[in-house]
Amino acid sequence: MVEITVCGTALERASAERATVTVQSRWSAPSPEAAMRAVSEAHERLVSDAKAHAAAQAAESWHADRVWISHHQEWVGEGQPRNSVYTASASVTVRFQDFEALGTWIGRVGIHQTHEVGGIEWSLSEETQRALAKAARTRAVADAVERAGDYAAAAGLGSPVVDGIQEPGTTLPRPPMPKGRMATMALASAEAAPAVSLEAGEIEVHAAVEVRFVAEPQRHAI
Repeated sequence: MVEITVCGTALERASAERATVTVQSRWSAPSPEAAMRAVSEAHERLVSDAKAHAAAQAAESWHADRVWISHHQEWVGEGQPRNSVYTASASVTVRFQDFEALGTWIGRVGIHQTHEVGGIEWSLSEETQRALAKAARTRAVADAVERAGDYAAAAGLGSPVVDGIQEPGTTLPRPPMPKGRMATMALASAEAAPAVSLEAGEIEVHAAVEVRFVAEPQRHAI
């Protein structure tokens, strides 16, 4: 009895179906009240937009659960007293399923000095993610069976039989989590609010499996 252990891998791809973007409202002022007032007004506009997108089903979900305020002393010049500067910020994160609506929204919020648009994280719906993961796992096992068969044939063994299956853990590196491409956009202020054209790339879903086989040496007729 000969033991054969192989790692089967597979990769599935699909076009991104979701886009998550975080827009931060940020403002600095000589007093904390002035900084918070400017951020509060800007943040309220973003929250209103997020609710509207969710109601129109352009967005799948949203949350606004972060707020910051900080303080530092600004150097003015040699021998001059430093100025106190207070910076406030708050963020809104929206998960879009309508990319055209997302592009229009980014174009509109980007013209405000108080708004900062970060990167976009592309992803799949939960249903598609599960389907691709299942397909990838199935193909990974098939890949392992094929590999074991190749090794057995090369070594003059009989057809290998599965003796154990496990996901990579301590013996193999864990496959990377599926991530979308990050797209960072710099938006200049303008009187108009042009839409940003967005085209999502493909999301990759990896699967790997470690399979142990056993095979008997082939017996030759005398």
